[in-house]
Amino acid sequence: MKSKTLTRIAFGSIVFHLVGHTVGHFTWKNTDDIVAADIIRSMDEHQFEFMGKSQTLGGHHEGYSLLFGVTMIMFAAMTWMIARKIESTPSLKPVLFVIGVTLAVFGVVELIYFFPLAGGSSLLAGVLLLAACARTKTR
Repeated sequence: MKSKTLTRIAFGSIVFHLVGHTVGHFTWKNTDDIVAADIIRSMDEHQFEFMGKSQTLGGHHEGYSLLFGVTMIMFAAMTWMIARKIESTPSLKPVLFVIGVTLAVFGVVELIYFFPLAGGSSLLAGVLLLAACARTKTR
């Protein structure tokens, strides 16, 4: 497969993950589990000082979730732009490599701390980008 094709498939995996993450971001507080609902309520009620700012653990969690979503949007955009130029501009290969390694690491962390679908989609995107990088000929 050409590096452009591999990069576009990786883009699809990133977008798939981003859509799932966005749904999860806006629905993580919805639960029928009484214990989980009580914990989530506690996360939003108790304010604490953290690095000079008073906040809740729930707000802290939501902030990180937003940052992750923005990061995935950036990965998707960069991956799409690189896919359009990678075969004619091999100087993009190092950028592709960095994004691939980063997404692969994200995937491993997500497999450890989150769940298989999230980790699998990031890991798949990272591996595809590294494969695309390996297939890109340097001039």
